[in-house]
Amino acid sequence: MNNIINSNNVGEKKLCPYKDKCYRKNPIHFNEMSHPHLEKLILNQLDEAITIPRDLEFECTDRIQLLDQLKVLQMVLRKERDKNDGSASLSKATISVTLKKEPQRDKNLDDWKAKIFKHKQDTEQKRQNKLKDMDLKAMIPDDNSCTNKKRILSTDSEQSTTKKYKNESILKEKSDDSMSFSFSSTNSQSSSSQSSSQSSLSGRSFIESFISSTDTLAKEKVRTQAIDRMRKSGYVVNLVTPGEFALKYALSAPYHYFFNRVEKSKVTHEQQFTVSFPELLDVSLGEIVNSLHINFMVELGWLCLQYLLAAQTAKMTIFYGELCDPQTSLPPNINLIQVKLPTAYGCHHSKVSIIKYNDGGIRIIVSTANLYSDDWDNRTQGLWMSPHLPQLPDSANPSDGESPTNFKKSFREYLAAYHNPKLVEWEHLVKKADFSSVNVFFIASVPGSHKGRSLNSWGHRRLAAILNDHAVLPADAPQWTLVAQSSSIGVLGPNFDSWIGSNIVFSMSREKVKGIKSNPNFQFIYPSLKNYESSFDCRAGSSCFPYSRKSHEKQEWLENYLYQWKADETGRTKAMPHVKSYTRLSPDRLQIPWFVLTSANLSKAAWGTTAKAGASHYIMNYEAGVVFIPTFIINQTTFPLKESCSSNVPIFRLPYDLPLTKYKRDDVPFVGDFLHDSQKL
Repeated sequence: MNNIINSNNVGEKKLCPYKDKCYRKNPIHFNEMSHPHLEKLILNQLDEAITIPRDLEFECTDRIQLLDQLKVLQMVLRKERDKNDGSASLSKATISVTLKKEPQRDKNLDDWKAKIFKHKQDTEQKRQNKLKDMDLKAMIPDDNSCTNKKRILSTDSEQSTTKKYKNESILKEKSDDSMSFSFSSTNSQSSSSQSSSQSSLSGRSFIESFISSTDTLAKEKVRTQAIDRMRKSGYVVNLVTPGEFALKYALSAPYHYFFNRVEKSKVTHEQQFTVSFPELLDVSLGEIVNSLHINFMVELGWLCLQYLLAAQTAKMTIFYGELCDPQTSLPPNINLIQVKLPTAYGCHHSKVSIIKYNDGGIRIIVSTANLYSDDWDNRTQGLWMSPHLPQLPDSANPSDGESPTNFKKSFREYLAAYHNPKLVEWEHLVKKADFSSVNVFFIASVPGSHKGRSLNSWGHRRLAAILNDHAVLPADAPQWTLVAQSSSIGVLGPNFDSWIGSNIVFSMSREKVKGIKSNPNFQFIYPSLKNYESSFDCRAGSSCFPYSRKSHEKQEWLENYLYQWKADETGRTKAMPHVKSYTRLSPDRLQIPWFVLTSANLSKAAWGTTAKAGASHYIMNYEAGVVFIPTFIINQTTFPLKESCSSNVPIFRLPYDLPLTKYKRDDVPFVGDFLHDSQKL
């Protein structure tokens, strides 16, 4: 037993505040949080089928839910063990139990322990109630803020954190018309002590039943049953009326650019530029027959639930980097492909979807969000959605259906870069689609050392080529600040010019008018520790920022360029930014000459590094984004950031507030180590 315990890591993980009441099945959560009640069960079963004992030391109302959690934890601890020379990180509570023989039980001692346990439960409940009260008080309108006057808490702390995962256990409950949520639960091997409880849960899930439904009425019936079961069980189901998104999409012209709905910030629910995931699948856009999702982290159960809520067919192919809820069996019309990378340091980080409709047309979605619940609930995300791209006639020429921005060509090159036969069908659909209505550029990164013809095809060199050909700035261009904003930071080198100045600023200061000009100022928006401490993520004990203290100590010069995350105007200051964006800002903060929405963080792995001689460009990640250039969208040279009486052009909305707020002297950037530090205090 001792050979799998890593004493150096003991106590580094923060204890999950929900303890044995935690419903989560996300590997990121298990990497960040300790769950002693689960670790003790899985400790000796890292390489074998999981067996759950008949008698447990904690209350368990759903053994299928427990089994699913153990599968994810098994994967996490196995990875830690393989990475750390045979050792896995366990909590102090787990180790203290596994290394000591349990003493002889004494009835008085058990009664005493039960009283202590009850006291702890009551204390924890009081703490949760206190947090709920704090949340409510935090949402009280501020007399000095017009935005805050509209802000109302949509769900309380317990509902938004615990019940959001309760949807999975709700859909597992069995009655004459209810079925299991998990694809793998009915096929899981378990001990004889569980057989009776599992047999009562046999049958198809709501998801499986929904997927197999061949007509609209049958799908609607399953959807209604699932929603009814969730609501009866106390789950808050926030639904957008099906059939209405087409109008919201039309009104989003000419940008077709959205932010996600933030569950805990009710003001975002009514915004015209806000979208929930089921809206992207809305029936008003067409009847879906197939989907392709290319993403980093995918929570398959959550994703299928979105299709169910939208009453759309969940036939799909998924290219992914990490799967949040591993499945032992899948319906035949869900195809999973894990993307293999050429180096251990790269990441399949793109977030792209293609939706195919029954009329043969498609839509493309380019997003900053992973396909799992945390990313869509209370964080800030951005996405672009294409118009409906109809199928070209059979008589069309190969060059037909291209957009003025050559989006189609760029997108086909990106799909082809995977060299995977599972994408051939989708490459053909793109080839046969009419992209003439698309008004943005597609920009991507793919791993490799790019030379010759492909030198300027990917990463920051691709952006430089677009700006060289199309970006128009006035004579005072050096005064237009370059503003970058992302949710992670790479290792950037010993000084500003090591990579940011020589690669990012060099490429992002390109413009159509050539000439010798000085480089613009550089400002970087990244949440400070204080930003995080007041956020929804902090309350949930989670984070989407993998930046480490060790990395920052190597590049403290970056603090000279750091600015706070603030988005009061859209009600998203507390919704930590997973969105990534880049732009140039006019000195009066009223205009921008271009805008990039992308999955690419500020890192060499994402954007690439150009060799000093300029003959090669090395990238480690897959990334995807879109570039907005005004001349292709509004026939002007800049996008307006404020409404003007003299123009009918709609404003272009940045993810953050202007003017930017510089870090104060005592501010520090948030690092993931904070989660571990807070546990030690």
